[in-house]
Amino acid sequence: MTKDNQKGRRVMFALFLLSGISLMVLHLLDHSPIQISSQVSPKLDFRYYPSSHRIGNGSFLTLPDVVSSLESPVVMLTVNYGFLELLHNLLFSIQRLRLHMNLVIICEEKSSYKELSIGVHGIVIPYLVVLTHLNESDRNATIYGSVNYLDIVRRRVTYLKLFIENGLDVLYIDADIVLLGDPFRHFKEEADLIVANEYKGGTNYCTGFLFLRAKWEVHAFLDDWVKALPGGTKGNQWPFNRVMRNDERNITKQFLPADVFVSGRTFRKSTTPWRKRKPQPVLVHANWLLGRQNKTDMLKRAGLWFIPKR
Repeated sequence: MTKDNQKGRRVMFALFLLSGISLMVLHLLDHSPIQISSQVSPKLDFRYYPSSHRIGNGSFLTLPDVVSSLESPVVMLTVNYGFLELLHNLLFSIQRLRLHMNLVIICEEKSSYKELSIGVHGIVIPYLVVLTHLNESDRNATIYGSVNYLDIVRRRVTYLKLFIENGLDVLYIDADIVLLGDPFRHFKEEADLIVANEYKGGTNYCTGFLFLRAKWEVHAFLDDWVKALPGGTKGNQWPFNRVMRNDERNITKQFLPADVFVSGRTFRKSTTPWRKRKPQPVLVHANWLLGRQNKTDMLKRAGLWFIPKR
């Protein structure tokens, strides 16, 4: 065999090895969870606890404690004490449908954490409770536009990022929503980002009901959303819609119909009882209303209050 032939074979063998390694790397990137956990805690602008407050050394369980042990998809709920009764109503709406969901309830202060840890009378579906803040109670966070309210809704984006970084698909549901059907039946398998519209024919997408797949492109989208979060009197929905309009990533989006995933604005425009509506709503969101009591009253008037009388 000539030296040129030997050299050519060595080159071919080296290229073969490189191509094999490249394929293995691509396979691992495509099938392993997104792991950027070392960048999570330092980047967040909220108080994860020191070890003295972690389970085992204390009495509280936090999201970083449990996220690596969860199964996909996760259904993320958040609550502060002022919205606790609305969250109970959401849980009862899920239970009456006999839906199996991996529910993770993120409590923004100790009062709601303690109450949910004890359990909700009449609720038998399983859920996991985690805590983010050491505040005792935060009733002011129910006031739309208040500093505490805005702080809470902005932090939700960082919670979503933590799930995505750990390879978990996640569905976020606002506490003032009731489920009337299984939302997952309406999700397209190829969709990476699924969001509901606030009203038919519009382009105002609601961050109160949002499904995200654990993909790098989605993680990058969330990064842009975090960067777009303003100070002042704006929450997280306005910057979300701005990022949506400008997004050019390879993210497959699905926009849910407003007459099936119904906002408070759409729901209140019709006097038809929800059981008789065509098409049948999958959810009703008590948004476009200020204050916990107004939301509660709307749901009760509409026959959407599922907490049993005691």
